[in-house]
Formats: sequence, structure tokens, C-alpha cells
Amino acid sequence: MEYRYLGNTGLKVSVISFGNWLNSNDSSWTQRTIELVKKAHSLGINFFDTAEVYGYGEAEKQMGLAIKELNVAREDLVISTKLFWATKSDTLNKVGLSRKHIMEGINNSLKKLQLDYVDIVFCHRFDKYTPLEETCRAFHDIITSGKAHYWGTSEWTAAQIFEVFMICERFNLTKPVVEQPQYNMIFREKFEKEYGRLFDIYRYGSTVWSPLLGGILTGKYNDGIKPDEQGRLTTFSDNSAIQNQLKTYFGEQNKEKYTHMLKGLAEIANEIGCTQAQLAMAWVIKNKDVSTAITGASRPEQLEDIVGSVNFISKITPEIEARINTLTGKRPDGEMDFRLFSALEPRR
Repeated sequence: MEYRYLGNTGLKVSVISFGNWLNSNDSSWTQRTIELVKKAHSLGINFFDTAEVYGYGEAEKQMGLAIKELNVAREDLVISTKLFWATKSDTLNKVGLSRKHIMEGINNSLKKLQLDYVDIVFCHRFDKYTPLEETCRAFHDIITSGKAHYWGTSEWTAAQIFEVFMICERFNLTKPVVEQPQYNMIFREKFEKEYGRLFDIYRYGSTVWSPLLGGILTGKYNDGIKPDEQGRLTTFSDNSAIQNQLKTYFGEQNKEKYTHMLKGLAEIANEIGCTQAQLAMAWVIKNKDVSTAITGASRPEQLEDIVGSVNFISKITPEIEARINTLTGKRPDGEMDFRLFSALEPRR
């Protein structure tokens, strides 16, 4: 396992981490979550991520039980949760980033996790209805109370993060240190282009999610159909987000395009001697702007495969990068140099 500093902090996290978004929707997953957390830790993973919205509390309960069963020193683990949605619907004050919801939310999360503190608490989304100063003060108070060590943002724009910096500077409040965005071979624009200054000037950390695009980049769906074996698109086929993925990539309009791309990635993986899932993950963590990439799993052997991707980071050569860029067509353009009126080199 490789370990990296979480942005501009002294906290070290495994470059691959474990999260339980879809794998904890009901109590029947409890034992499996315990087994997966134990397996992840045995493979060198020290960072575990969850959220109040995952299973609307069930995921935090299961993560808490798993951490308890793991029975290792608390300082050996990095635990994060996220606050924004506490229920399936907007029940007035159980959603958003008001001081009331933030303070009640962290207490509820800690109770479910059976912990005195989390290492990182994230604003799961941006709340345009709550004054940003109110949100910043609430997270500052969480940090000073010892209920979390750091706070961060998730799927915020760079402009919103810079506004937070300005407010925290003005009122001498604790600044966020990390963003949790989607990042993979397909979703690249925001991470590689919009966040560049955050990484270069402020050394903002990143805990990226969906590095395997919800399982699509693993190789299971290269023919454009769901496999008979258990997989995320099969197990959670009634989930609206999963249904949207199926339509986006395997609907009649895009099926040929994406199956061609996926089969091309399979050829590259075969050439460098790894699985397609390992290629996708190695490509993500090759980017030094990535502090850690969060992965989920249904079975312990899937974690073994994903953690093995660390051995293939060096195989993502400029030539391999170029071939991947050609296949996906998703490489963002470089920023403009307006002195020369020409584009700079892309970030990766």
C-alpha cells in the first residue's frame, strides 16, 4: 500500500480507501461490511468513509460495528462521514448545512458510529440557502469541540471553496482541507481543470469517489449487458442512479461507443498484465493530486484485486495515457496562456 498526506495536513491516508455507499442499504449487509472492513485493513487500507445519507443511517451503524469488530487502536484508523441529508425527504431542518443540522448531524453520526470523534467531516454538497458564514462557524466549532479533526467539502465548485477560504480568513475560522469529488477516466474536467489552483497554491486534499465509474470500468460490462454474476449494476439495479448509468452508457444511442472504449481498455490492461479494474484504479491514483481513491466492494476478493492496482501505477506511462485519452476522448484541454494566446499542457 502507498500512503499520502491528505493535502496540506500531517495526516497520512492509504492511497486506496474503503467506503460503504451502496453496500449498506439494509441490515442484511452488516456481517458483509464487517468482513470487508477487516479485509481492507489487512490489505493496508487505513481510511474508511461513510455518510449520514448512506442507507439513511444504516451505513454509519454498520461501519461503527465493523470498526468495533476490527478492534485496533483508534489512532491507526482514519474515519470520515458526511453531512447534508439525514432523511429521504426535506423534513424542514433535517437537510442542508444550517448550524442546527450540522450540530445535530455530527452528534447523530457519532452515536451511530459508536465513536467519540471522526477524523474528517464533509459538507456533502453545497447549500445555497444557508449563509456560508453560518456553515463555516458550525464546522469550526465541531473541530474545536474535538468531534472532528478536519473538515472538507464534497462536489463543491472551486469558486465556492475559495469563498469559504475568504470567510475563514476574515473571521479566523478553521479552513476546510479536502474535497471529495467524482474522478475517473470519464469524469475529469472539474478535477483536472477547475481545481488546479486549489491543488497548486493551497495544496487542497482530495478523497475521490467512483474511480471505477460504479463498476463500469471493471470489465464486467464490456459487452454492454449486465452479467449474471453479482455486481453493482445487478445487485442495485433498482437504484435510480444505477438505472441512469445503464441508460447513459448502454442505451442504444451510446452502447457502441462505450463498448468500443471498454474493450480497448481491456486490451491495454491485458498488455500491461493487470485486470481492467486495476488499470482504471491505477490511472486514478497515478495522479498526485489524488490523496486517496474511495472504493466499495461486495466481496473481499474484489478488494484484493483493487489494492493490487498500486503495483501498476508505474505502468501508466505517457504512451498508455495517450492511448487511454484517445479511447475515452475525455482529456480536458489545458488552461489558456493569454500572454501567448496558446493553450498550456493539460494537467496530466
